[in-house]
Amino acid sequence: MNEIPGSIFKARDFAVRPLLVIWEMTQACDLKCMHCRASAQPMRHALELSTLEAFNLVDQVANTRVPMFVLTGGDPLKRPDLQAIVRYARHRLVKTSLTPSATPLLTREGVFELKESGLMRLALSLDGSTPQLHDGFRGVPGSWKRTLDAVEWSREAKLPVQVNTTVTRHNLHDLDNLVELLNSLKIVLWSVFFLVPSRN
Repeated sequence: MNEIPGSIFKARDFAVRPLLVIWEMTQACDLKCMHCRASAQPMRHALELSTLEAFNLVDQVANTRVPMFVLTGGDPLKRPDLQAIVRYARHRLVKTSLTPSATPLLTREGVFELKESGLMRLALSLDGSTPQLHDGFRGVPGSWKRTLDAVEWSREAKLPVQVNTTVTRHNLHDLDNLVELLNSLKIVLWSVFFLVPSRN
C-alpha cells in the first residue's frame, strides 16, 4: 500500500501488525440504538477490565506499534478512568481515537480535557441530516444536536473529528443531504457502515 499523505495509512505489512486495534471498553451506554450489537445497558459490567488491566492492554498495543488504538463501547465516557487510560496511552506513544455516545456525558469541558490528555481523534456517529432521522435511529432525543455541538467543541479544541454513519433503509434517501452537512463540518474522515442483519 502506498502512503497517503497526512494519514495513518502508511506502507506496512499487515501480516506483521494490524492497522487498528479496537477495544470495546464497556457495554454501558445511555443510548438505545436500533442496531446495537454490543448488548448495551445502563450500568457497567463487573467483569470489565480494571484500570491496571487497561494499562496492561495499552502496553500490549504499544508493543505491536499499531497506528491507532480505538476506544469504543458501549459508551467509553461511562468509565471514570477514561482520561487516565488516554494519558497512559500517550505516555506509551499509542495514538488513541475515541468513539463516545452523544449523551449529556459528552461535554465541551470533557472534549478539551481529552485533547489535553492526549486524544488524537474524536469519532462521532451521525446517521441523518435531521434530528428526526438521527435521534429516531439512536433512540434518544437531542443526540443529533449534541453530536453537532461536539463537532464544534472539537474544532475549538483543535481535535480532529471523524464521522461514522450506519446506512440502513431508514436513512438511504438522506445520504445526499448528509454529505452536504458533513462538507460544512470540515471533518477528517467519513466512515460508512452498511448494516448486516443477523440473528443470535
